Amino acid sequence: MINLEWLRTFRAVYRTKSLSKASDILQISQPTASQHIATLEAHLGQKLFDRKSKGVQETDEGRRLNTLVAGALETLEDVEYQLEAKHSEFKSTISIGISPHLYKTILCPRIQKLSNQVHVKFGTKQELIREVEEGRLLYAVVPDEIDTFDIICHKLFDQHLTLVGSKDIKLEGINDQFKVDMDAAEKKLTQQTWYAHDFSSSFIKLYWINKFNKKRPSVMPNYVIPNEYELLFQLSHGSGLTIAFEQNARSFIAKGTLQEYGLDPVYMRCLSLICNKKKAIPEVTDNLISMLCS
Repeated sequence: MINLEWLRTFRAVYRTKSLSKASDILQISQPTASQHIATLEAHLGQKLFDRKSKGVQETDEGRRLNTLVAGALETLEDVEYQLEAKHSEFKSTISIGISPHLYKTILCPRIQKLSNQVHVKFGTKQELIREVEEGRLLYAVVPDEIDTFDIICHKLFDQHLTLVGSKDIKLEGINDQFKVDMDAAEKKLTQQTWYAHDFSSSFIKLYWINKFNKKRPSVMPNYVIPNEYELLFQLSHGSGLTIAFEQNARSFIAKGTLQEYGLDPVYMRCLSLICNKKKAIPEVTDNLISMLCS
């Protein structure tokens, strides 16, 4: 059976007319290249090259063999090149899981700074943790700090809930009123139109319990939009109040489409970057943390 490496060496020698140049191209020693040619000639029973003072010259048998194998070898070389390019592309690809609303507020503005190859997957917290543990995802951005054997967890930043609303809702002095007469401040807030991202109004309840002496709110949301980013977008084009993550509302406040009202934010949780312990590259992880925290 003819070894493919013999034919690769033959083709390189044929094209360069030199054993030394061919060995450089193939990254093998010149004696190895000479051995490949000699073994191929012995196997075929034909002399393929005449040795000259400067290089080699193919024989008629060498020309015929080149005609037979040139196309196939060029095809294999092209496949090899594509596989190497694809392998390099895969190595530089960052696969990261995140929830849809966090993607829009945290990852979307930064995605082109992370890498030329970024694959994003949406999922719930538990789904993303499992994907990272099993190595199908290199990274995920999830709430809270995660402690498992196959995951390394990096805390990114704390998330706080804040009171925000559309530009038409005037609550001047609400912070001072809150300090003087908490019941009056609460009444003023409950009289407004409210937006929530779930039917249980979980953010509103948590905020109220922390701000109003463990009291549950008597707020029924007028509009329930099951995605915090879309809720904030809708509110910026409507009229009312909501409780949202300060980080998520920041871009709307900076644009002037929403406003805060001076009441202190309420801590809810931290946000973390988790990565697969075996597959994540430390340099990439450090860069990712820096980008997400900027």
